[in-house]
Amino acid sequence: MFNSKTIGIFAKSLIFLFIGIAIPSFAQEIEGPKPPKINDYKNDTSYTDFNSLRYKVAKAQINLLKNGGALFVRLKTNALTISKLKAAGNIDLATQLERETMLTNKIIVGSYLQELTFCPVYFFYSNTSDSVKHKKLEGVFVDSNLVVNPAIVCNANFYLIAESGQVYNSSLGIVPESEAAKSIERGTASREAEIVIKNRYYIQLHKPFPYFQIHRSFNSPIMPSPYGVSIDLKALHSEIKKMLNNSADAKQIIGLQGCVRAFNERLYNFYDENKDYAISHDLMQFVY
Repeated sequence: MFNSKTIGIFAKSLIFLFIGIAIPSFAQEIEGPKPPKINDYKNDTSYTDFNSLRYKVAKAQINLLKNGGALFVRLKTNALTISKLKAAGNIDLATQLERETMLTNKIIVGSYLQELTFCPVYFFYSNTSDSVKHKKLEGVFVDSNLVVNPAIVCNANFYLIAESGQVYNSSLGIVPESEAAKSIERGTASREAEIVIKNRYYIQLHKPFPYFQIHRSFNSPIMPSPYGVSIDLKALHSEIKKMLNNSADAKQIIGLQGCVRAFNERLYNFYDENKDYAISHDLMQFVY
């Protein structure tokens, strides 16, 4: 779920050599993205009444998320990269990447199950992204053992998507659902973040919703997990440090737990500020 940053130092150099994958740098700025620098920004209809709508939409999103909503965390499989490595005869490297991907996903699942208490959290693999977009949720959720488990059912009518990746100087404003499926992000990437929040059409949210997280909380962790699942994150952290030679990549993966903790705190704070907000019917075309 950390893109190519989940690959070890040796693995990254070989993958770049054999299949040309670029490794993005990780930025540590904490301020929000600047407006996109693209030609059609001011003419994009999704920016009509943007400054007014973004506050209303964000308030509606946090209330729906807290009251009957859910957060879905998208896990990457790196299946295409692994397949290319195997096809090129790089079996050892493919095996290493498979192990790193599995371990990283375990840490992601454990971090969210340990730290996120604001709303129910579910996990799915990226190869079922289209099903999630269209609310086809049968047989897509992954359990704490990273196994797709059809017994896991979510009846939430509203959900948001969390994943690690690029935060964009977005070219998309407040997009109505009638246009969401055909909307294309043409903005520029501004930074890498451990957590980026999107709607179910994978459109990045806007301020004032806390839609990305790059800094950590060092408050006491949530004990025990509110989901009744015990995952030894300390052991997983030690394993990823050993596997990645205690590199910056390993430290970033280990730091996800603190990022989820900080994100959880921000969700509660934003909800407390807006929990009395009344969602008008005409606003629902922008909240999906």
